[in-house]
Amino acid sequence: MFANILVPLDGSEGAARALDSALELTKRFGGELSLLCVFRHHSPLEASLSMVRAGGPMNRPDDALKGYAGDIVADAKARAIEAGVTPKEAIIKRGQPARSIVEFAKDRGIDAIVMGSRGTGDMEGLLLGSVSHKVTSLAPCTCVTVK
Repeated sequence: MFANILVPLDGSEGAARALDSALELTKRFGGELSLLCVFRHHSPLEASLSMVRAGGPMNRPDDALKGYAGDIVADAKARAIEAGVTPKEAIIKRGQPARSIVEFAKDRGIDAIVMGSRGTGDMEGLLLGSVSHKVTSLAPCTCVTVK
């Protein structure tokens, strides 16, 4: 059915349900599974403002978000392996989520993107449209949106 399935992850319940659906598709029809977590890059101004804290400096926001993205991908990979599916790859990227997901799908020859309909988006999602909506509009492949 699908040779290459991508599951974008953001730590949300919707992403967890999408992973479950993608695991079922992979087990039932075969194919390879890719996991991707995209974390948003902070501008130097945002980073400098977030570093001003009582009690001393903290990690840069990008470093903290990269660590969190790594935890999300590691957890998803462990869940997939526990379900009997070894992911082809588990990748962390920094950038704009929808654009990064679509570029990843194009670059890797992804046949289907399985993602949650609601994630952990911010106010930008309310104003400009959700990541899942943007991906389904721009992706070069089949998109399955899981509620």
